[in-house]
Amino acid sequence: MDALTALLAGVLNQLRPLFADICPGGWAWATSMVGIGVGLLPTVGTMGVAIWRKRIGSRYRLLGRTGLVSVGVLTAGLLPLIAFIAIGNVFATAAAGERVPGLSRAAMRDMGSSVCLVGAQDDYLGRGTVAAAFDPMQPIRFGTAVLLLAALPLFTALLVAAQARLALRRGPSWPARFFWLPVLALAVFTADAPAGATQHLWLGVAAGALLGIVLTALVGAPSREVVRRSLAPPPTSRAPAPVGQPIHTRPGAGGAARIADRLAERFARRVPEPVVELPHRAAGAPPGSAAFLAATPGPMPGATPPPPLRAHPPTLVQRVAGAPVGGARFRLIRRLGAGGFGRVWLAHDARSGQTVALKAAHAPDADTEQRIRREAAALALVRHPNCIRIFDLVHASSDPGLDGLEGLVIVMEYVDGSSLSQLVHERGVLDDVSAARVWSGVAGALHAAHQRGVLHRDVKPANVIVDPDGRAHLIDFGIARRSGDVTLTATGFVLGTPDFLAPEVAGGGPATPASDSWQLAATLSFALTGHPPRGSHADAVSGLRAAASGAKLTHLPRRSAHLPLLKAALRSEPSRRPDLPSAQRSLDEWLRRTGVPVHGPVTTGLIHR
Repeated sequence: MDALTALLAGVLNQLRPLFADICPGGWAWATSMVGIGVGLLPTVGTMGVAIWRKRIGSRYRLLGRTGLVSVGVLTAGLLPLIAFIAIGNVFATAAAGERVPGLSRAAMRDMGSSVCLVGAQDDYLGRGTVAAAFDPMQPIRFGTAVLLLAALPLFTALLVAAQARLALRRGPSWPARFFWLPVLALAVFTADAPAGATQHLWLGVAAGALLGIVLTALVGAPSREVVRRSLAPPPTSRAPAPVGQPIHTRPGAGGAARIADRLAERFARRVPEPVVELPHRAAGAPPGSAAFLAATPGPMPGATPPPPLRAHPPTLVQRVAGAPVGGARFRLIRRLGAGGFGRVWLAHDARSGQTVALKAAHAPDADTEQRIRREAAALALVRHPNCIRIFDLVHASSDPGLDGLEGLVIVMEYVDGSSLSQLVHERGVLDDVSAARVWSGVAGALHAAHQRGVLHRDVKPANVIVDPDGRAHLIDFGIARRSGDVTLTATGFVLGTPDFLAPEVAGGGPATPASDSWQLAATLSFALTGHPPRGSHADAVSGLRAAASGAKLTHLPRRSAHLPLLKAALRSEPSRRPDLPSAQRSLDEWLRRTGVPVHGPVTTGLIHR
């Protein structure tokens, strides 16, 4: 400590001529200048943390957590405390008439000089402790102490907290407390230091902390790609449970979790569709959207020719489809994938001359076939710009071009685009404006379907397609799907993981408009963060258990303007969620207040929140 005291005394001696004639004296203002350097010590820590996070992202392992805590306590607490004590020793020693290490006799004489009304500088800076300054019997001294020794440290702690939050952007903010709490502790642990020197030190420390906000902000936040990689769940090596093996509930688990286990056991016995290997892009349309074109039919016996598709530039597939073979209406071009209720094909419709999507909807019994026809007919009447169009419903046996397909075949609009999940993974999360446009548009499409008595039952990022014009389209209605059924297909967003399932449906309850609304909100939360709101789960068992038990929403966007609406729409109780028209109105009003068109294009990866 003596060596540090001598070093700081020499620094003060070098600075004091700059302020020699300014009240209360050069030594006082030199102390404030040193205080600026002390105030930048936490900035060294926050800048180091910010630089480190640009490499490692937002997942802190044990060693990283220990390092964050240590850096905060050291740079914002321990090192400033040592500096306060050493500078206090300089002036306390001088006020006691003793020789200060590192100072010449001339410097000591100058410290004893008086510049203005405060008297000798060594007495002003070195006599009386911080604790003694809070004496109500001396109002002026007491008021100065409250301002400079209580309010100023609190203000400095807020500035340091702001620095820490800047360094921790796009990640957990809990380490910030290990920066600002030591600053507050510093005000307590310096109670025996000289009051005058400590007051001037706090003036400089506050100025240094204010400058530190700018310096920390210049480092910047880690990229969203680095954050996404750091938060991605590690690959699991756990083998799936053997077919038929019972799945046991943990002791003490509730009824909802037991229901989830039974559902998971049923899905574990299913053999998933094999992953579809799509050809390269020689066929024209990007495979991303096609693989997710799911099916919502619309049967109309004796239907008139389908209306033309909404105007989009003709794709390569449309230009080369050619005429049907052997008088068949349809010509299959390639298989696109498998949706929640059947396989999906890209085909040319000779009747309309357009490229369409066909879905073979398996109907195992007459009752299911009747429900498919009823719901498809209702959905075919829906006219909404964000809802996929249903053109026709035919039987596979009625057309030679459908050879190889079985059962009912739904003829629907083909949207050339990419799924929301694909866009987020490849280009980054949506900004608030684009998210509002997707949410509002798809909410309108869902409500239009609900008005016709059709539920979607499987809203997720893979079932929202963004076309080349930037418009979002809702696809893959779960026509005639049994209530509570879960889509676990190879073309789903996460294979076998119901991360976007509403809690009441996961618990065995019926699907409702409120459950569709929950799933849409979960989809938009993913679009804003890159993660499902409950986080990702490695298998159907853990995913269903989390959904049925109403697990905590751990991955909501923290800085989005839509966070209050997301929290309301993702409530566990269906009756407490805002209905779709209310959510749509709120989003449209927000867009208008922001000064942007309600019906603009959807973009990704452009906003740094």
